[in-house]
Amino acid sequence: MEIIKINTNEKLSIDSSNPTRYLGYPRKVPLWKLEFILPKHCDLVRGKENSDISFEIENSKGIAFVPSLSNKEAEFRLKKMFPELLKVTNCART
Repeated sequence: MEIIKINTNEKLSIDSSNPTRYLGYPRKVPLWKLEFILPKHCDLVRGKENSDISFEIENSKGIAFVPSLSNKEAEFRLKKMFPELLKVTNCART
């Protein structure tokens, strides 16, 4: 697990490096699109357990694609990746 300090005003885009969680057989896990707000400076906790999450951040606003069984689990997984998350503004299944 790696903790990285990021400036959320600058553009940051990270693709998922482990998409098998939502493409796997026999059960496909739904993919959720979450829009969220972060403070200007925050920590990004990236590790093997959340390597299937892709996101883009710019001007303290972000969009993430999170594979999970429910929207509550998607928000929980996002909050583990961004512990200082201020607010999830939208969560929809894609």
